Amino acid sequence: MLWLCRGPRSAQTAPARTPRRRLLGRSRRVSPSRERGDGDAGTGTRPLPPRPPSRTAASGGARVLPGLREGRLRQQSAEDLARVPANSTSNILNRLLVSYDPRIRPNFKGIPVDVVVNIFINSFGSIQETTMDYRVNIFLRQKWNDPRLKLPSDFRGSDALTVDPTMYKCLWKPDLFFANEKSANFHDVTQENILLFIFRDGDVLVSMRLSITLSCPLDLTLFPMDTQRCKMQLESFGYTTDDLRFIWQSGDPVQLEKIALPQFDIKKEDIEYGNCTKYYKGTGYYTCVEVIFTLRRQVGFYMMGVYAPTLLIVVLSWLSFWINPDASAARVPLGIFSVLSLASECTTLAAELPKVSYVKALDVWLIACLLFGFASLVEYAVVQVMLNNPKRVEAEKARIAKAEQAVGKGGNVAKKNTVNGASTPVHISTLQVGETRCKKVCTSKSDLRSNDFSIVGSLPRDFELSNYDCYGKPIEVNNGLGKSQAKNNKKPPPAKPVIPTAAKRIDLYARALFPFCFLFFNVIYWSIYL
Repeated sequence: MLWLCRGPRSAQTAPARTPRRRLLGRSRRVSPSRERGDGDAGTGTRPLPPRPPSRTAASGGARVLPGLREGRLRQQSAEDLARVPANSTSNILNRLLVSYDPRIRPNFKGIPVDVVVNIFINSFGSIQETTMDYRVNIFLRQKWNDPRLKLPSDFRGSDALTVDPTMYKCLWKPDLFFANEKSANFHDVTQENILLFIFRDGDVLVSMRLSITLSCPLDLTLFPMDTQRCKMQLESFGYTTDDLRFIWQSGDPVQLEKIALPQFDIKKEDIEYGNCTKYYKGTGYYTCVEVIFTLRRQVGFYMMGVYAPTLLIVVLSWLSFWINPDASAARVPLGIFSVLSLASECTTLAAELPKVSYVKALDVWLIACLLFGFASLVEYAVVQVMLNNPKRVEAEKARIAKAEQAVGKGGNVAKKNTVNGASTPVHISTLQVGETRCKKVCTSKSDLRSNDFSIVGSLPRDFELSNYDCYGKPIEVNNGLGKSQAKNNKKPPPAKPVIPTAAKRIDLYARALFPFCFLFFNVIYWSIYL
């Protein structure tokens, strides 16, 4: 008998052979007494041996047929082999495995086995910042030399045999694993994705398709202008460097073609290879090789989705500096809207990123924008304090009154008031100015138009506008004609509230200071992080 492939023996998996009886002609039922082995005393028949209990799987499931159990020793008689030509592929493979023991590595107690490794990357998934990992789909290829598998000289054919993947289980193979692996799985659609070559000189090439999730510790200090270095480490699990060594294939051991990532750029020129052999106390050194992928993040998404919107919100908060200080209903909601929008953006981005203890570049930008929006709201609070300060309001009224008195004392220049062809000299000293904030006397209809008053259309064509101040309020004169003319005009608008000069000055300074500071921050920020 010839053993073709030795599988693992187990007491639970060794099936018990049961005798089978073939009945010629019409089948007849065997009595229960014969099945139990009681025999037939009258006929002298030999009692059947008791039927052994059928072995079941370790899980206690359905009965396993003897010929279908995995790991069963397959046998083939010498007569069957004699019918096959000696130089046929099947016979050659059988002869190779006659004395082959997959439990023993090649060159046992000799030089270590050199395993040449190369990888073809089918797909490269984006890095997940929250879990700090990435997923790849690869063809892993390993090549080593096993002198026991040298093809005989009488083999006629190519220099390599493409063997069915089922033979892979009958060979010795390196115990390679991925040191930074989180999860991995093989592919078996539509067949098990394993390719096996046996070369004439005993070289064995195995290629398998794997999907692996690998860890990649990220440094997000420069996020989103960061560059990440992600590793893939291939290490031996049980064989030390005295028995096994991994070596990268010469040339380009990692093939990467037409890989497009949504957030990163990866190029062949940025791939690095290295040796990561590790020492474990108590067992020794274990061979390890690694490949390092350098990935540069594309900042375009964050420019359009984060930087541009937050910049516009900050600029929007500055519009309050051009709104009248006494318009609280317009300025307060604008400032609150800016602050809440920036705070919401910060919260949304914080949920999408890992919780790290250091400050990221994006955090610096968002915090700065939030501070500018908050500062614009604080600026209006300061303006309100100045606006509602009684001392400053009284001081402003006193300043206006003093300016009006100075105008009244210096008015010795005569003016003419023409109504219906009659002219009456009117002097500035005769004007009775009430509590107004007028600093000059209107001398033309354009002055009234610029103040949006509608009294111009009701005036006579030859009426002198020197009888009206800048707010359209009639100035009382000594002659009766001027009084009668003033009574015929419309009522003046209510006096505007007095705004202290300090409050106006704060808004004026803020219009220039805030944009300048934000521009200075941008120059420093982009020069550091870009």
